[in-house]
Order: sequence, then C-alpha cells, then structure tokens
Amino acid sequence: MTRFRCPLLLPAFALAFALAFALATAPAQTDLKIYSDGLTNAFEDRGWTVRDFANTEPVHSGKLSIRVTPTEWWQGISIYHLEFDTTPYASLSLWVHGGAEGGQRIEVKGLLANATPVTNANHRFTAATNTWQKITIPLASIGIADNTNCSGFWVQLTPNGASNTFYLDDIQLDAKPVVKVAAAPVPVRAGESGLNPAWWIAGVLTVITGLLTWLVLMLKKSGLGKPDVLTHAPSTSTALARRDDAVAGTVTDTGTEDWRQRALAAEAMAGKQAQVLTEKVIPELTEFAKQSLVQGLYSQRNVLIETQQKAQRELAVLEERLAGLQLPFQDRVRAYEKRITELERELDTRGEEMRELTKATLLLMRQKLEQEKQREHERTRFN
Repeated sequence: MTRFRCPLLLPAFALAFALAFALATAPAQTDLKIYSDGLTNAFEDRGWTVRDFANTEPVHSGKLSIRVTPTEWWQGISIYHLEFDTTPYASLSLWVHGGAEGGQRIEVKGLLANATPVTNANHRFTAATNTWQKITIPLASIGIADNTNCSGFWVQLTPNGASNTFYLDDIQLDAKPVVKVAAAPVPVRAGESGLNPAWWIAGVLTVITGLLTWLVLMLKKSGLGKPDVLTHAPSTSTALARRDDAVAGTVTDTGTEDWRQRALAAEAMAGKQAQVLTEKVIPELTEFAKQSLVQGLYSQRNVLIETQQKAQRELAVLEERLAGLQLPFQDRVRAYEKRITELERELDTRGEEMRELTKATLLLMRQKLEQEKQREHERTRFN
C-alpha cells in the first residue's frame, strides 16, 4: 500500500496570500470635494454675477447650497484653485436645481493656467424644473483631463434658455477607478494611505523571496512524489506459500517491480516540478516584485517633486502680488503671517490628497517670512 506526501500546501497557500495582499493593499484614489456646505480643499469663489454660497433652500444634501442669479447671458460663477493635477480624476460631478421655472441653458468650462478657459471645450445641459439632477462631466470633454495646471471651472448661463435663478450643490472631482493588475500595480499618491508605498512594496518583496526560498528547500528535502511504503509482516500462510513458490522456481514479484516503476516516475515528476519552479516561476515573480518596488519609488518621487513645484508657484504668485503693491516691510510681513495662519487652519480641514501640498506651501511661506525679516534686519543694521 502506498501514499504520497504533500508538505507544500502551507507555503503555497502563504505565497498566494502574500501576492493577494500585495495587490489588494494598493491605496485607491479618492474623490476631491469642491463644494459641500461651502467651498473646501482650497477652492475659491471668483464669480462675476449675483451669487450666494450659503443658500439654505433648496439644498441637495447638508444644510447649504449655491444660489446663482444671473442678470444677463454669459454670467455665472468661477470656482478657482491654484494650479493642480487632474490626472487622478475622471470626471466633474455636480447637482443642479432649476428652481420653480427651470429651463436654464447652463455651460461648464474647464480652466487652465491663470484661469483661462479651454478653447472649444465645454459641456452644456438644461436645468430641470423644481428638482435636483446630477450632471457628470468627463474631464476630457472640457479639455482638462490629465493636466497638471488646472485652475478651476466656470458654470455660466448661455442664451436660448430661461434666465432665472438656479442652484448648485455637492460639487466634486470623481476619482478614476482603480484597476488592480498583477503585472502593473497602480501608482499611489503620497499621503493617501497610512502605509508608505516604498515600505509595503519592500515588505511584500521580502515575504515573497522568503516563501520562494522555503518552497525550493521543501521540494528538495521533502521528496515530493516519493511514496511511503507501509510494510506489514507477512502472515505464516503467505510466508509458506512464498517459500513453496520459491522452491518451485515460479515466483515473479511483479508487484514489487510495479512499485519501483511508479516510485521512479514520481521522483522524475518531482524533479521536473522543482526545475520549472527554480528556472521560470521564481525569476518571474522576483522580477515582478522588483519592478513593483521601482515603480512605487518612482511614482512617489514624482509626486513629491510635483508638490514642491506647486508650492513654489503659490509662493511666487504671492510675491508678485506684494511686489506690485509696493508695500512697506511691516505690511509685507503681515501678509505672509496671514497666509501662514490660513495654511495652518487648512491643514485640519483639507482632504488627504491636498495635505502634502499645504505642508509644502506652509514651509516655503515660513522660510520666505524669515528671509524678509533677515533682509530687513541687515538693512537697518547698516543704515
């Protein structure tokens, strides 16, 4: 009687679990809120018509909405933001209420650097009467998909429709869906997860390497495919029969020969499996893990560089504004201190995707303030 051992079930299961964990724990993108009971995530009101961002009736959710009351065609609101990257987002969604009459023809346009509308790119729709409707606008249709210098949106009234008041609520950028592909993990943005991408990739790489090493050792040492022969002491009658057959010269132990052939075949199969695992599977998995680590580190580096550049641009805008006003030293200091205070408050209210940008901008503002004070100190010391 024979049986085959399978000591590799546990490590194989552990390896599968590690790979699944590596793919499942990749942080997903999140939606970016623009308006929800008020503008959020550093978006600002720069509209040019009669509007109220704290309207109490009607509202789609929460307590407040935006009331827009244009007095002529092409009037509307502008929601501005310092240049940011739209790559993580697929669409802009907003809820619109046409009021008691409805029928307004409304146009949404995307803005790029310096709040310039994209030429020949807009999305138009008609507001419904006395009800909320959700409008979802692909960013490609308004010309701002996968841009690093988006600066906001226009929502304005166009001709050939009613000109009465309409309302907006729950405006946001919708995140792109995350596609989990084993061969190409989705890059993540810094600050979106409590896990540093480089650390969790390196950890998974270590686990996979350890498990594969264990797998090979177990293949070599366990004798996969070798049968265990459960021998039993022959009975007296069987022994006597074998003795008589041997004396007669007629014994041909075909059972023993058959067992040997099966054992040799099983050993050959185990050897081939170990060879395939060593020559093909292990190198491919190791290369995949290395590529994942490199891609994660490269993505993280790009995000940090991009964040630093955006923070520098915001500081440059403030410096240019102060230089144009030609303010005295004390007024310049107060302007920097005011912006620093605003940024410190925003750290507690911004979403995760904007927190790193706020920190970088705050650091640059503090450094600039110290430089201004030092420059003034040097000037007064030598005068």
